[in-house]
Amino acid sequence: MIAVGLLTLAVSSITQAIVAAQQQNLEVRERIVASIAAESLLSQIGESNWENLDTWHGFKEEIGSLTDPTGLSLEGDWKQVGRKVTIIQTEIFVDALQIYITGKTINVIAFTKNDRELANLKRFIAEPNS
Repeated sequence: MIAVGLLTLAVSSITQAIVAAQQQNLEVRERIVASIAAESLLSQIGESNWENLDTWHGFKEEIGSLTDPTGLSLEGDWKQVGRKVTIIQTEIFVDALQIYITGKTINVIAFTKNDRELANLKRFIAEPNS
């Protein structure tokens, strides 16, 4: 009877460790997918003309509706992630040159259920005439 109890305890501990590792693996995979999704959209926006950057402000793709740059729906793990964009007018002071550079900061956030943020990427793009 004692041996059965010890065996049950050992199996329970091993099972608990396996489940914890699987949950951690799922979390890591979600974050990798979210980072790639955010970087992909950030690159796409960065290729836009300066005059068209503001049209991306407020852009949002809900969870399960991600598309690639050609408009095709993304499947698999991509269905677990959404993306949203903000664009803010920014002025950066470059201390070494003692000048201000004006531009826009693009912020792409990849999120999952309950608006939980998985990746938050920012890129500054200088105004062509600044």
